[in-house]
Amino acid sequence: MAISNRQKVAGGLSAGAIALAAVFIPHWESGGHMDTTVRHQSFDPRGVYTVCDGITNLDPDYRWIRPGMKFTEAQCAEAFKKVLPKYIDPLAACMPSYYAMPPHRQVALLSGAYNLGPARICNGPVARAFNAGKVAAGCRALGQYVRADGKVLKGLQNRRFDPKWGEIAWCMRND
Repeated sequence: MAISNRQKVAGGLSAGAIALAAVFIPHWESGGHMDTTVRHQSFDPRGVYTVCDGITNLDPDYRWIRPGMKFTEAQCAEAFKKVLPKYIDPLAACMPSYYAMPPHRQVALLSGAYNLGPARICNGPVARAFNAGKVAAGCRALGQYVRADGKVLKGLQNRRFDPKWGEIAWCMRND
């Protein structure tokens, strides 16, 4: 199914996918309670600082953030809008069918890429399965990513496997 230019918005996603991403990703990144103070999260490697809904100093545009700095909610919203498209283009490049996917599937994959980095999605079993036409296998492959520093994290398990809000559930929804 081709996506018309009218249906494309930021980074080529449909307006529906952008609206879903604006709710879905913050649900997992901050539990809907955005933290406007830059902090080091205990599960992140040393030297990685996070603010808002998952914006980190690993992003070239935010390398300057340091613990204790404060953002306004408006600054967080602007940062999210600026950062999110950086994850869309790599997904579309490694999975040519990405823009033709239903919005819920685009968002599930985008959430995975936002959390893991697009290289993990693109260079691993997720993209391989999608590119082979195996949608269910590609969706289920997201479940392989539940560890940080070799430890299984309950939050990552929930993000991937939650029956209602999990990335796999959203990815597998009927079109």
